[in-house]
Amino acid sequence: MHEAPPRPLTGGAVLAAASRISVALAGAATTVVLARVLGPEGWGRYAVAQSLVVVLLAATTLGIEHGIAYYVGSGRWAPRSALAAATHVAVVTGALGAGAGVAARVLAPSAFAGLPLWVAGVAAAGLPFALVAVYASYVALATDRYEASMLMPAAQAVLVLAGGIPGGVVFGVSGAVVAMTAAAVAVGAGSLLWAGRRLPPARSGEPGQLRRAISFGVKGYAANALQLVNYRLDMFVLAAVASTATVGRYALAVAITSLLWLLPRALSDVLFPRVARLSGADDADALRLVEEKSVRHASLAVAAGVVALAAGLELLVAPVFGARYRPAAGLGLILLPGMAAIGVGTVLAATVVGRGRPVYSLYVALVTTPLTVVLYATLIPWLHANGAALGSTISYVIGFALTARFYRRVTGSRVLPLLVPTRSELDDLRALWRRRRERERR
Repeated sequence: MHEAPPRPLTGGAVLAAASRISVALAGAATTVVLARVLGPEGWGRYAVAQSLVVVLLAATTLGIEHGIAYYVGSGRWAPRSALAAATHVAVVTGALGAGAGVAARVLAPSAFAGLPLWVAGVAAAGLPFALVAVYASYVALATDRYEASMLMPAAQAVLVLAGGIPGGVVFGVSGAVVAMTAAAVAVGAGSLLWAGRRLPPARSGEPGQLRRAISFGVKGYAANALQLVNYRLDMFVLAAVASTATVGRYALAVAITSLLWLLPRALSDVLFPRVARLSGADDADALRLVEEKSVRHASLAVAAGVVALAAGLELLVAPVFGARYRPAAGLGLILLPGMAAIGVGTVLAATVVGRGRPVYSLYVALVTTPLTVVLYATLIPWLHANGAALGSTISYVIGFALTARFYRRVTGSRVLPLLVPTRSELDDLRALWRRRRERERR
């Protein structure tokens, strides 16, 4: 049977960017309203609940999403079979993860900024559905169904906006958290309905594929789980030693500067399965072109984002969120260099894993995680939120440097020259704009 050619990577990246922009806009609206309604204390508790879910999600995926992208993307695992196997795992690991989240709240209540136990339980309860949505999204991505893959996170963000604001206004933090969990349940269930209608029937008998997917993805899974220590442990350590209002201001700074990851992560979403496919096809020239252009586009997006966010932090934080959040602007400026490093590093890591070397991501995490723990334990009790921001930035920059080193080992290309965009990347953007205008005219 003739195999359809892969869809253009640029188009997939644009759809991914559109999805992440939708997520960012919905998230920004939710953040603005809830931060003002709940105040720094309430927003701090809500941010801790969000962080709990993110940590549990990263801890329970087992790396299956990377195995799905690699094996389904390279045509070695039927999409429906992959999702069916992953769903069974999601039910088990999701339930265990939710129980672990509740146990953490019981054992270390001071790290949760006063979040009630039952609210922490509600936040954790949506974990199995969140896992299903992640796996379904990667199945769609690996089969070039970009629209479906990108619709899932966008739909969840819109549902959180639609339910979280009235829930927060009427019931406070608990209402916002219930809405967050309800959104995860809705999207997880909806992704299974989509799969039942759109994915082709599974081939019979694909023994061992789940085991192979976990074996491939577990290195990246371990790396992701350790990286979450770098990305989220600061919130819990800060909650244990500082006021809840301080946690809320720091959480706002993190939320704002995380926008810098928006476009690079959209690009890495589609880059990983494409690199895996080109590596399997043994097309060295096309592979190198895709990899190098991806880094240059990410660098261009990050540079523009740093300028925009620096201006936004200085000019907009107090007018938009209120004078109580003014310290978040300074915290955001400390975080910006580290967030920029993560943005470009995400694209480098997608290439390394797509080339079949997820173990290098694990090496990076094994080096940076102990260092990050020491930085947080040293700086946060001393400098509180400033220490959290400074420790995070140092950790992120070191992680980028290590990832760049492994990128060169895998691809043979030095990263530093690729950080300077060329006229070719600008031509790509202009050509994309022209094609869009032509479609609109037709």
